[in-house]
Amino acid sequence: MKKVLTLDGGGIRGIISASIIAHLEARLQVAKSDPSLRISDFFDLLAGTSAGGILTALYLTPGDEKNTATPRDADSAIITEVIANGENGYHAENKKEFRPKYSAAQALEFYEELGPILFNRSFKQILVSGCGVFRSRYSADALYEFAKKILGDTYISEVAKDCLITSYDLSTRKALLFSRYSVRKYGAMADYKLCDIARGTSAAPSYFPPAQIFAKDDSARHLVDGGVYANNPAMCSLVEAIKLWPELSIKDYWMLSVGTGKVVKPYFHEKTKKFGYIDWLVPVIDILMSSVAETVGYEAKQIFTAAGVPENYIRIEPPILSADIRMDNAKQWNIRALKNAAQNYIDHNSDVFDRVVLDLTSK
Repeated sequence: MKKVLTLDGGGIRGIISASIIAHLEARLQVAKSDPSLRISDFFDLLAGTSAGGILTALYLTPGDEKNTATPRDADSAIITEVIANGENGYHAENKKEFRPKYSAAQALEFYEELGPILFNRSFKQILVSGCGVFRSRYSADALYEFAKKILGDTYISEVAKDCLITSYDLSTRKALLFSRYSVRKYGAMADYKLCDIARGTSAAPSYFPPAQIFAKDDSARHLVDGGVYANNPAMCSLVEAIKLWPELSIKDYWMLSVGTGKVVKPYFHEKTKKFGYIDWLVPVIDILMSSVAETVGYEAKQIFTAAGVPENYIRIEPPILSADIRMDNAKQWNIRALKNAAQNYIDHNSDVFDRVVLDLTSK
């Protein structure tokens, strides 16, 4: 059984999914009586878009080598120092065993710290951008500096498990999916630093300027947020799983999909019939994010149901309650409201987490 974790995009609302995963990791540690366990120990593939892409990178960032950590044989990953080898991709040299660097609780703390820094505008930025009308609302410098500090110079070829992080290349007009599989297939041209991937997957149009990043072979990419086509990366991750393990059937996959908060905000005809370009800016992003996530969730559920294993797909999407639905409201009161929304779901859905923990520790 191959287990897949997928994490939606949603800006600061990633606090919700980060809180859910931190709680799940803690429960798994208790279930296995091992506080050193990490969320990545229980999954074969982790996937994320935007906020979920940043969290995926955090969960998979390699930490100390074996002589300074306490890995288990079954859960430890192998990092390899690699060299380009033409069309055959990379081949391994100097194997090193490691454990993931950060716990899910630390990832949540990082995200809480990053939000107010990321979604902050100086008076000059407000004037220059015209409140986002003439230029992107926020500078990308804070995100890159933060990502560089916590992710370092780690390349995606070095992460703890197979992964998939989404982005979109404006130059080629094609989806770009960062993964270890791509590195194995294409070599240096597909190998990017995690800090650059974090910048690329979260460059939401109108919020941040597009990201120009470079692969290990110095080829450039011109990227925006993967949420423009896969805010919920569940279907992308299912395709990736099939590529990784083509000998398996759908019955051999188990997926946990975590959202960034269910939004039920109606837009009534009497109001929307008067909307112009400016009026639609915020609603259209909200509608696109939620509708894409719901559609993908429906598709994934139907695929597992048609295969006769509906229980192998679990979607967690807490109601957003009193929190602001805007993806850039990183004020402290809203961060608290987002954490409260996650905690409310946790408190009222213990049976869901019991089932997830049982599946992850027994299948």
